[in-house]
Amino acid sequence: MLCLLSAEAYKLGKSKSFYICMASMVSVVFLMYGMFVIADRIERGELENGTGGVVITQDGERMESGGGSIWEQVGIMEMLSQIFSGDLVACMTSIFISIFVIGEHTSGMVKNIVGKGNARGVIFLSKLLVTEAGVIIMVTVSVAATLLAGRMFIGDCAFAGDFRENFLAYTGVQYLNVIALTAVFVLTGELTRNLAAGISLGIGVAVLPVLILTGLDMALGESSISLSRYWMVSRSGSCPLEGITSGYAVETALIAGIWLIAATALGMWHFYRADIR
Repeated sequence: MLCLLSAEAYKLGKSKSFYICMASMVSVVFLMYGMFVIADRIERGELENGTGGVVITQDGERMESGGGSIWEQVGIMEMLSQIFSGDLVACMTSIFISIFVIGEHTSGMVKNIVGKGNARGVIFLSKLLVTEAGVIIMVTVSVAATLLAGRMFIGDCAFAGDFRENFLAYTGVQYLNVIALTAVFVLTGELTRNLAAGISLGIGVAVLPVLILTGLDMALGESSISLSRYWMVSRSGSCPLEGITSGYAVETALIAGIWLIAATALGMWHFYRADIR
């Protein structure tokens, strides 16, 4: 298995989709900060409201310039929530994983590896583990970019107070969601084995369940049952920025673990049963 892991790591290092998706995530981080920099200058009266397409409103009406700094309301934790709570992480990772997993099926590489006598279960696990590592690196670089940009644009005050405790708890919980979601995307890639279908299904899995489960929660009304709490993307969006309890972290770990095990087991089963072409 070590040889397969080494080979997968080498392919990850040579993967253009890995670097492009990671660079795209970092670019979005700095783009978000850039928009808030413009908003801050508008808020302080240095620019006219509407500059660069950025409009600041209050109660639905355009605000006059000359207020305080917008960084008094928005900090690094809020910027991190924009990364994890939106579709950025889910969509970028789904695209990378689809290309990284499905590409070897279309090129015939998987057939060659299986033909050398390697166990199919070991092949699938090697691909899954290296893919998980690649996604963790992508997300970690994006988080590091958020911290660096926060230091550049907000200053030392962004790290004051309980920032360290809140940051570690928030990112730790979000990493659990990302790890489980990665396994689901590897599963969709294994099931489709077609690049166009895999990317489409991956983005659909990242976006559609959130809308469907939110609608079901609304339909259930005042019921204590909330289906969206059991889906990783929904949990990422509703994760509190501060005051995360050990109970919430354990619940997230259990849900992520169930999704991880289920997706891995189903992916291995399909890899065993499906023909390699």
